[in-house]
Amino acid sequence: MTLIHAFAHAFGCRSRLIAPWIVIAGLPAAGCSLALDFSDNVPCSTDADCPYTAGPGACIDGFCRPPGSTAADTGTTTFEPTGTDSAGTTPSDSTTQQADSTSTTDATTGPISCTRHSECAMDQRCSTAGTCMDLLSAECQIVRWPARGRDNVMFIGSIFATSEPFTNVVQPIENAVQLAIDDFNAETTLQGDRGVAWVGCDEASGPDAEVAAAQHLVNNVEVPVIIGPTFSEAVIDVAEQVAVSAGTMVISPTATAVNITNIDDNGLVWRTIADDVYQSNALVDRMVDLDAVSPVSNLLILAKDDVYGNGILTDILPDLQSELPDAEIYHAVYADPTSFASMEELLSNYGAVIAGAAVDPAGQPYYTHVIFIGTSEIQALLYAYLGTVWAPVSGTEPMPSFTVTHGAVTDMARFIEELGAAPGTEALAAAKPLLETKLQGISPIVLNPVNFMAFSIRYQIAFNDQQPLTGSALGYDAALAAIFAAATIPSEDEITGATLAAAMGRLADLGGTMVSFSGSDLSFISAARNALVVEGGSVDLQGVSGELQWNLTTGDVRANVWGWDVVDPTPDGSDPNVAFTRVYTLNPEPATDGVWSDL
Repeated sequence: MTLIHAFAHAFGCRSRLIAPWIVIAGLPAAGCSLALDFSDNVPCSTDADCPYTAGPGACIDGFCRPPGSTAADTGTTTFEPTGTDSAGTTPSDSTTQQADSTSTTDATTGPISCTRHSECAMDQRCSTAGTCMDLLSAECQIVRWPARGRDNVMFIGSIFATSEPFTNVVQPIENAVQLAIDDFNAETTLQGDRGVAWVGCDEASGPDAEVAAAQHLVNNVEVPVIIGPTFSEAVIDVAEQVAVSAGTMVISPTATAVNITNIDDNGLVWRTIADDVYQSNALVDRMVDLDAVSPVSNLLILAKDDVYGNGILTDILPDLQSELPDAEIYHAVYADPTSFASMEELLSNYGAVIAGAAVDPAGQPYYTHVIFIGTSEIQALLYAYLGTVWAPVSGTEPMPSFTVTHGAVTDMARFIEELGAAPGTEALAAAKPLLETKLQGISPIVLNPVNFMAFSIRYQIAFNDQQPLTGSALGYDAALAAIFAAATIPSEDEITGATLAAAMGRLADLGGTMVSFSGSDLSFISAARNALVVEGGSVDLQGVSGELQWNLTTGDVRANVWGWDVVDPTPDGSDPNVAFTRVYTLNPEPATDGVWSDL
């Protein structure tokens, strides 16, 4: 059993209510993945108008259909990798192609010459060199065109970890990027009547996939901007190995490592999520607050061995040692879950990490508090701790307080719900209601409640009633910010990473036209474009994730931090409701610390 299938089998995906207007949504049960069924809307007169690199298509009822289609087919088709399933719907104002492989050459004539995209196959573009170039690659399996046509477009690329075990958390963020592009194309255009096309890539599809995807997006798709990647380490790799030297802008909605701020990036790397300095300070101050109520006498910190985990661990460890001088503090790192060939190997390794941490040098196996710094793989560590450390002494020692960082907040309810159901945890089922009272999380504030409600309605319409994750707001804002930056560039000028980055200041002007991503329609998109283009001014964007006020030197945003708990715990722990119950309000700029208060 591969790691991907083992994760899906052992841990599954569920939907859980976070607050009255926020839902953490899992995806369909089959492997916890969502393969979307897209509509083709390329008009045609004859079959000759429908070339695909997989073979000639068919002109049916005035629209192109992929190879193999017949007149009996309906107006909705799927052109996607072999072996994938399809479910759900998307907005009908765009055409999406998904394919297994393509070719840029004709077997007889060699590279196909062109002057515009529509002279190439529907999964190709006309490159600046004047030849048809593949838009798809092993890592990049989505191409989406605006309904207005394939010519006169700007391409946007995205790189997200949409494969298992990250699908249930990351797919909604990629969906939100698609929605932002569709919303803009439905409402207006860039200068010169340019539409926006999109190529989507999966950074979890194989080793170094994020770099390969970035190289394809830069060299073949010729994108001026990449949305993503998901993880901090991948952002650094893409920036340093591909994007910066190519002059391509990168804007990540999810990567929080402090190290990203220090990249020598020529001003090309941006984020819509705050970096971890605020979360680290919030985590330390939360431990201090807990210590005032019940001593944090024995603390274990387990951190993922990557830029994200090591960065937070490095930040918090000296401060915790200083602020909690009477506490015994132990720490260890654990390997990235994608580094294992099977679930059995992962569980064995993580079990060894827990076993090594279970007995400290003083011989004390009991911890009053445990901090996990990582993502969904924390579930395996938590269950291992409960089963091998806490359970043997549970009759004499209370359950420790568990704290997870923002990478696992979206999975907190699932951690509780699946305890006792996941293989090997059956004996722990009775501990579910106790875990509800002992599990907490922290995360940057990543949404504006009113704007998120309007966004959520559009998302559900677009994606077959699926509910967006809170993190989806960050993906939507990242894509729309990049498009608004492109809208400032005159039609006669080339859109480049440098010109996009230079325009970001016009999107974060407190004295500019205030534009809030809210309301029952998309008028806010036209309002922003008019302020930027018609009036030649600037805007103050109030995004779905909150106010988008970037530091124009670092490309970072600043945000307060939420504290999360299970509220209204049930007697059997069967329906955990996770909500933010406190806020860490930052002190005035440039401070990076703040104060916790209950909501």
